[in-house]
Parts: sequence; C-alpha cells; structure tokens
Amino acid sequence: MREHARAEAAAEELGRELAVQGCPIAVYSARAAFAEAAVVGGYVASGQARPGSIHVHGRFGRDDGFPEIEEFRELFDIRPEAAADWEVGYYSSLLTVDAVLIIGGGRGAFAAGMLALSRRIALAPVAAFGGAAEKTWRCFSKERCFASEGDLALLAARWHPGSAAEIVASLIEQHRRRLDEREALARNQRHADRRTSAGLLIGLALLVLALAVIPLSYALQPKTVGSIATLVTAPLLAAVCGAIVRNTFDEERNWLRTTVLGAVAGAMTFLLFVAAQLVASPDILNGEGARRLIFFVLPVAFIGGLTFDAVFAKLRSEDATQTAPLGR
Repeated sequence: MREHARAEAAAEELGRELAVQGCPIAVYSARAAFAEAAVVGGYVASGQARPGSIHVHGRFGRDDGFPEIEEFRELFDIRPEAAADWEVGYYSSLLTVDAVLIIGGGRGAFAAGMLALSRRIALAPVAAFGGAAEKTWRCFSKERCFASEGDLALLAARWHPGSAAEIVASLIEQHRRRLDEREALARNQRHADRRTSAGLLIGLALLVLALAVIPLSYALQPKTVGSIATLVTAPLLAAVCGAIVRNTFDEERNWLRTTVLGAVAGAMTFLLFVAAQLVASPDILNGEGARRLIFFVLPVAFIGGLTFDAVFAKLRSEDATQTAPLGR
C-alpha cells in the first residue's frame, strides 16, 4: 500500500458517505490493520446510520470489537461465525452483497474483487492507495461489467476532496444499471413465456382441428372434393402443430419462420407419402382408402413439421433431377 494515513482518512470519508446515502455495510474485523475499523468509525460519526445497518460477519468473540458498539449498539447487526477460520463468514457473505468496496488489501481483498467481477455486481477498487485494490482495478478495467469509462478513471485518480461522494455515487449507479438489466431480462423472459404459452395453445387448437377432420371425413361422400380437401387439410394442421411444439424447445424462437418451414416440410412429407401410396394403389383416393389415409398422414405430417430441419436436409441430399447426362 501507499500513503497509509491518507488511506485511513479516505476509508473514514467513504464510511461517512455510505451512511449519508443510506447504504448498509458488511464488515469483517475490528482490527486496526484493516479498513473496516476506519469505515465503521466514519459511518457512525456521520450521525445518519440506521439501526442494524452495520452487518458484522466475524468469528465468534474475536472480530466484533468495534469501539462504537458500546455506545451505538442499535446500529450493529452482529452475525458471528462458529467456524474458527475467518474465510467462512467472509466468502459466504460476499455471495449476498450488492457491491464491493476495496481499499488496499491483500489476497483476501483481491479474491473479493474477483468474486464481485464473476457475480457482475457493483465494484469500486480504490487504486490510488495501491495494494489489492490497484491489482483489482487493473482486472476491472478489462471487464468492467456495469462501470463506465468515467467510473474507471475516477477509481484510478488521486484522492481529493469529494472523492468519497463520487465513488459511492458510482457504486450506486453501477448497482442501478445491474438492476435495470435484471429487470429487462425478467421482462423479456415474461414476454417470451407468454408467447410460448400462446403458441402452445395455438398448437393444441390445431391438433384438435386436425383430429376433428377424421370424423368429418366420414360425414363426406367419397370421391368428392370435400373428401380430398379433408385429406389435405388434416396433415397441414398437424404439420404446423408439430412446428409450434418444436419451437418451444429452440433457444431462438422465431414463430413465423418455424411455422412456415414446418408447414412446408409437413406438406412435402405428406405429398411424398401419398405419392408412394398412389404408385402402389392408383385407385386409393377413389374410395374408402382416402379416409384410411388420414390416420397415416396425420402422424407423418406432424413428425415432418416437428423435424423440419431433418426433412429439408434429406430433400437437399436427394438428386431429384438427374443432371449427369447434361453434364456429359
């Protein structure tokens, strides 16, 4: 570290500003060798600390000896750890905080900074006084998450009157940006869920309509336009239903694209299947065979719509038009 006395005064200023802005703090040790003692001193001296706003995560009977506790006990929320190792309470609490402020520090402080970066939470490593804060700032400048260029410049600048207010404001703004991103992601997820639900309801309706064609076909006379229309309509409805079901499993949910491709794949699968039946039985559409075909083309078209990418890959691999003689 550099400028120890000035760093201690800066810690007090930061503690005072955190209290003024209404930010609760988590501290770990009352020993004078750590920044927490100065931060807590400034926090309490501000006169604006709220009851229970100082969360002390320390070892039982060893790390909670802040002198301010005797007079301002209501400001402290002491959460002693039964474990003898300080790392237990320290690292577990870092998984719950909204921001990390580092002044100086060693390996533990650097680990806290890396954990904050991995969690993408607000981070303020005060690089002016060296130590782990400066090392963290160098990593922070490459992956700054929600910090702006101005925030990085502020954290690297020499300490001056007003630095504490600017750094705390930076922390609060970073946290606000993080909350905004989370809200936007949640809003997008809710929108996607609604679209998925609507799509599944449409798919269910199409499936019901496709199945309803079966009894309808028995109400129509064979060898009529109506009977052939039911044979064509049912597989198209089933193919679109399969495509919609498929779309719910895809990460990129483009409903229109999936519906069109599924309908085309289902139609081609249906036509190829019926063509094969006509080759074997040319009169199959002239009698009861058209009705029986519906029971076969419905699942075939549904699978075609559900696996349209495989259908198109198969169609592309087939040499439908023999071009070899032209080439020769």
